Amino acid sequence: MNTCANNKCMIKEKNNKHLLLVKSTIVFCFLFFACQSLLLAQREYKKLPDNVSSSSFREYAPTLNAEGNIMVFQANMGEGNRWGIYETTTADNGVTWTDPVPLDSINNYGAPNDLIGGPSISYDGNTLYYFASFKESLGSEDIFYSTRIGDKWSSPKNIGAPINTALYEGFPSVSADGQSMYFICFDTLNTSDTGSSCFSIKVAKKDGKGNWAEPVFLPAPINLGCEKAPRILSDGRSLIFSSIRAGGKGKYDLWMSKLGFNGEWSEPVNLDFVNTKRDDLYASISASGETLYFLNDGEVDPKVLKKYPNMKGQEDIFTAFIPEHFRLYKNVTFQGKVFNIEDNSPVSATISVRDRSTTEKLFDLPVAEDGKYALVLTEGIDYEASVNAEGYSNIIFSEDLTELEEYKQINKDISLFNRTDLELEIYDADLMELINAQIQIKSLTTQEIITDIEIIEKENIKHLLLPIGDKYELTISKNNFQTSVFNFDLSSFVLYQKFQKSIELAPNKVELEFNIADATTHEGLEAMIFLYNTDTDERIAIPAEMGADGKYKVEVRDGANYQVEVRSPRGYSFFSSKLKAGKKKNFDVALTELKPNTKLPLKDILFESNSSEIIESSYKELKRLVKLMKDNPNIVVELAAHTDDVGAENYNQKLSESRAQTVAMYVMQFNIPRARLAPRGYGESQPSTTNDTEENKAKNRRVELMVLSINN
Repeated sequence: MNTCANNKCMIKEKNNKHLLLVKSTIVFCFLFFACQSLLLAQREYKKLPDNVSSSSFREYAPTLNAEGNIMVFQANMGEGNRWGIYETTTADNGVTWTDPVPLDSINNYGAPNDLIGGPSISYDGNTLYYFASFKESLGSEDIFYSTRIGDKWSSPKNIGAPINTALYEGFPSVSADGQSMYFICFDTLNTSDTGSSCFSIKVAKKDGKGNWAEPVFLPAPINLGCEKAPRILSDGRSLIFSSIRAGGKGKYDLWMSKLGFNGEWSEPVNLDFVNTKRDDLYASISASGETLYFLNDGEVDPKVLKKYPNMKGQEDIFTAFIPEHFRLYKNVTFQGKVFNIEDNSPVSATISVRDRSTTEKLFDLPVAEDGKYALVLTEGIDYEASVNAEGYSNIIFSEDLTELEEYKQINKDISLFNRTDLELEIYDADLMELINAQIQIKSLTTQEIITDIEIIEKENIKHLLLPIGDKYELTISKNNFQTSVFNFDLSSFVLYQKFQKSIELAPNKVELEFNIADATTHEGLEAMIFLYNTDTDERIAIPAEMGADGKYKVEVRDGANYQVEVRSPRGYSFFSSKLKAGKKKNFDVALTELKPNTKLPLKDILFESNSSEIIESSYKELKRLVKLMKDNPNIVVELAAHTDDVGAENYNQKLSESRAQTVAMYVMQFNIPRARLAPRGYGESQPSTTNDTEENKAKNRRVELMVLSINN
C-alpha cells in the first residue's frame, strides 16, 4: 500500500511539474509575442530629413544605387508644383542627405505640362530609367532612360519597342545585372473598390544580342488585377510591389515575392512591419538589404494646406529597418573603376558573368563612360567574371558564393592596358649571342606594314609596344642571316601585358675552298688551317688530315671578316691573311719551303710612330713567328727591319735596328735561343716599292724574316 501511495505521489508530482512547464511555456510565448508586438508598436518609421522629404512638397518613388549613397526620387518641387526628378547623396549611411539637385537635362527636356516620374537608378549608378509623356512617346507615357556623364545626365532616350507601346508604361525597375526590366502597364483604366487606379506588372528580358525581348505579364500570384510600382531588388530574385488584395490593410500595401530556382514566384508576403491603412508604395531597398525606403501617404500639413488648398495628400519618403525574415537573398557588391593603367583614363568596358560550375553565361554588365561600375552577385552560385573592352586587355576573377553568410561590399578597381610589351631576344643561332636585327610589323587584318609601333631597346633586347586588337606578322631580318617570320595574335583574349620570345637567326653560309700547295712544286700539302672571325670572335680549326691532297673545304659565315692562318708541316713557312667570306670562294695558299736565303714577310708588325715600341695588334703575327721557330728548331733566321724614306737616312737606319732588336727580344721570351736570331736594320736602303704614295710608304715600313741556315 505504501508503495502504491508513493507511486501515486510520484505521478502526481510529475503531472504537477508538467503542468508547471506548460504554464511556463504559455507565459513565455505570451511574453515573447507581447514583446514582439511591443517592439513592432514601438518601431517608428523614420522620415528623411526635411531638406529631402519636405512637408511643402510631395515626394515619390525613391531609388538607390548599390552602394546606397545616391538616391533619386520624383517630386513636385518645380515651378508651379511641376513634377520632376531629383538627386541627393549621403556620406554617413543615410543620417543626412544633401539638398536635392534637379536633373535639368531631364526635367527641362519636354513641355512644361509633361509628366516625369517613377525613376529607377541602375545599381551601378550609371543609368536612370523613368517614365515621361514627352512628344517622342508611343503612348500616353513611355519608359525613357538617361546615362550618367560625369556628374550630369544625358538627355532622355525612349527605350522603344517592344517595351513601349501605344498604351501606358511606367515605373520601370531594372535588375542589378541589367538583364530584366519590371514595369507597370494597363490597356484600360481599371479601379479597385477603394477607387485606386489598378495596373498589371510586366517583365522584359534581354536576348542574346543585348536587345529587349517582348515583355510578358508576371503570373499569379503576382498579378491579381490591382498591382503597382514593382521594384526588383539587388539579388535579382526578390520583388517588392504594391498591391490591393486579400490580407492587406485596406489600400495599397507593400508585398514581397521571391523567384525560386525552379523559376516560380512564391506566394507574396505582406510587409506588415511597414504597411498602414493608407497607401504604401514605391519601395526601394539598399543592396545590403537592411533598410527600406518607401512612400507613406499622410495627412497634409495645415500650413501647407493653407498655401495649397487643393492638395489632397502628403506623400513623404520614410525609412524602416527590415526584419531578418523579410530580407532579400544575400549578395556581394563589387564596385570601383575600370581604368587604363598607362594614364589612369577611364575605360568603358563590359563585365561578363558566368556560372563556373555550368559555364553558363548569366549576364553582361556595361561599364559607364567614366569607368565606374557596381556588380551585384547573389548567393548560391560560383561566379566567374571577365572584364572586356575593345582594344584593351581582359581580366578574369571569380567569387564562390555558394555558401555566402553575409552581405559584403568589396571595392575593386580594375586596371586594363591597350598595349602589350613583346620582349624580343634575337640570337645568332650558331653562337647563341644576342644580335641586333631589323623588325618589320604587318597587320594581318589590313595587310599593311605598320611603321608607328614604338620599339624600345634595352641591352640588345627589343621591346615592341603592340596595340591590342589586331593580329600581327613580324619579320626579323639581318644582313647575311636567314629571315625569321612569326605571327602574334592580340585580336582576342589578352590577359598578360608582358610577353617574351626568343628568335634564333641562322647565319647564311658559303663554302670556302683552300688549296694549300708548295710554292715551288705546286704540289698539295697537308696543313692546319685556323679561321678567326673578327666580327664575332668565332674560331674554326681545320685539321691537316682533312685535306691530304692540299684541298680543304669549310663552311663559313657569308659576309664575315676572317683572319686566316695556315700552319705548315715542318720545313715550311706559315701563312696569314685576311678575307671577307662571300666575295671569294677559292683561296690559294702557297707555302715556301724553308731553305737558306728564303724570305718571308711578316705582316702587320707595327710600331708606334718614330718608336721601336710594338703596337699591340702586332702580337698575333709575332706569335706565329714563335710557333714557326718552335716547329722548326733547326733553322737560324735574320729579322730584317725596314723603313720608308721619311726623315734623315741616319735616323731611319738606327730606328730600323732598334725595331729589329725589339722583335728579337720578344721572340726570345719564348725560349728561342739568341743564337738562332740575327736582328738587323736596313733603314730605307732596301725599299720593296717606290716611296711615292702613302700606301707604298706603308709597304716599305716592314719586317722580314730570311732563313740564314738549316742545321741538321
